[in-house]
Amino acid sequence: MLDFFVDVHQNRFIAAYAGLGNEVREQSSMLSTAFRWRYVDSANQRAKNHAMTKKEESVMISSREASELLGVSLRTLYSYISRGKLGRTIDDVSGGSLFNRAEVQDYVRRRDRGRNPKTAARASLNFGLPVLDSAVCAIKGGRPWFRGIDAIAYSETATLEDTAALLWDKGTSAGIFDQQDRASDDCPGDEEGGGLKISPLERGPFLNRFSAWLLLQDGKNTDLDFRSHAALTAVASRIVYAAVSIAAGSTRWRKPVHEVLGDAWGLPLPRHDVLRRILVLHADHELNPSSFVVRCTASTLASPYAATLAGCCAARGVKHADFTQAYTLIARIVDGEDAMRLVSVHEPGSETLPGFNHPLYPKGDPRAGAILHSLRAHAAPGSMQRIDAFLDAARTQCGVLPKNDFAVAAAAHVLGLPADACAALFIISRTVGWNAHALEQYHSPYVIRPRAQYVPE
Repeated sequence: MLDFFVDVHQNRFIAAYAGLGNEVREQSSMLSTAFRWRYVDSANQRAKNHAMTKKEESVMISSREASELLGVSLRTLYSYISRGKLGRTIDDVSGGSLFNRAEVQDYVRRRDRGRNPKTAARASLNFGLPVLDSAVCAIKGGRPWFRGIDAIAYSETATLEDTAALLWDKGTSAGIFDQQDRASDDCPGDEEGGGLKISPLERGPFLNRFSAWLLLQDGKNTDLDFRSHAALTAVASRIVYAAVSIAAGSTRWRKPVHEVLGDAWGLPLPRHDVLRRILVLHADHELNPSSFVVRCTASTLASPYAATLAGCCAARGVKHADFTQAYTLIARIVDGEDAMRLVSVHEPGSETLPGFNHPLYPKGDPRAGAILHSLRAHAAPGSMQRIDAFLDAARTQCGVLPKNDFAVAAAAHVLGLPADACAALFIISRTVGWNAHALEQYHSPYVIRPRAQYVPE
């Protein structure tokens, strides 16, 4: 059995292994050109993975379902239990065995990585081994890190401008989004709405308008020098400027982004700080689906407009950045629906609550904790009391913890913003990270071109 342990530190990917053969190493080299290997006591790692308390359990499945996920017989399943490879609990009613689905799925991923080169490559595509070198963002120790800096601590004071300067390797954030030549005058702004006093968040979905602008710019700008870091960062700056202008309904701004959006959306000045922290914390999150798509697109030398548009397309998926369900749940919570009743619909055995449980953060998404902490300082006590009561019920009844989707949706609702504000904040913020990945990829001589395993029907 091969056991992998991955630790991402800046631009180095460190993988631990035991007993890898040449064939597996050769296949792994197709996925990453900078792996370092070291041994890790897999027994200790398994002990950590399987030391689950009742509160940490989420969706529970039967023996039959567990054996189907594992692709083994019931006899083999119970041998896994006796050898300490899987944990189980006993159903108080039926007396049958129950297994934590997340634990079973994690075991399958770890088991299948080492079976042969093909499964090792395939497993890397689902929260598996790193497949690209990057110095932009790492997730280690249960926290995101921006170029070696703890993003949670960084978000306490940093602005999106600071974050762009950090991720784009600019050195200074002074004037980073300024467009003195009015390069974004052709984006929807003050003229939109036919002169009527319409809130920028009521002019149609932000993502649709931003995507349309990106597509238009990609057709107009065809002479970009991909060898010039300065030229590429200038385009990245223009893209962020346009995104903010569309969300704010104005191209005439020079303040920090969180203040521009706060003013445009009618928020009191103290509440702008919540927007600031959301923007910083969502600037990047390692090689998530949208960032991977951005890098694939940039590797073909498509423009930053096209690469950012590719990220926007991926972010439309409900499995990536869909805040709608979490926002609807928040509305029910704040309106006073009973927390225990809302949670009871999602007891173990059903699908998890929207906006809860991130696979990379088994002890809880620290971004959610940071945003909710900032929100408590500016929200009406009644709203936060109801939200906190719900969070406590979700933790004690289902063993689930909130992730960033829930926190952003909670912030939007408590601040009196519509659900589309969540998408606007996320896309504006992540546009910084997407372009950081694109900038990095443009300096690589390689086209990202994985291979597929043909499986006849």
